[in-house]
Amino acid sequence: MGRSGAAFAAVMIVLCAACSPPAPPPGPSSSAPSTTHPTAKKATPPPFTPSASPATVTAACPFLGTAELQRIIGTSEDIITTEKPPDPAFTPGTQFQCRYEGKYVSPWLLDLWIIASDRSYSPAKAIANSKKDCTGPVTTLPGIGDGAFFCDVADDAELVMTGKRSRGQNRTALIYLRKHRADVYTTLAETLAGRL
Repeated sequence: MGRSGAAFAAVMIVLCAACSPPAPPPGPSSSAPSTTHPTAKKATPPPFTPSASPATVTAACPFLGTAELQRIIGTSEDIITTEKPPDPAFTPGTQFQCRYEGKYVSPWLLDLWIIASDRSYSPAKAIANSKKDCTGPVTTLPGIGDGAFFCDVADDAELVMTGKRSRGQNRTALIYLRKHRADVYTTLAETLAGRL
């Protein structure tokens, strides 16, 4: 085959390729949900990574994530957190407070205090002292930290407390929250005791 034959063959290949039916469009990616499908999933925030007994406590909010609080108390309301300024009555760097509020409906859900000090009462003594604030029966939660309990502190509020000796410090977690079921208090105490 001469040059003209090779050129003719190349032109025919190009023409035949142009005559073939177009390739079908690519299907939807399996990694991205369809926006038109009725069961498409809403984008979710990255998972909360809690403090796991941090060497130094610098804030209360990292001890309890908003998505896990939604799950524990059984709400779908968006929750916002605010790390409150330290109470000057405490030695600096020993007491931290985080407020949890509903973004639209519930103005206040709970307050979490984390207290970490080398010189404070032992967790057991701090827990015993805090029981004096109870206005109703005290329910002890055995097997959680160095002690844990919950009780009524007002008509519509509960106190949940736990503590343990951790990383050379006496660490306690106190939660004041709206009244819920007993399993909510237990889950909160277990969760926080594991992170102190």
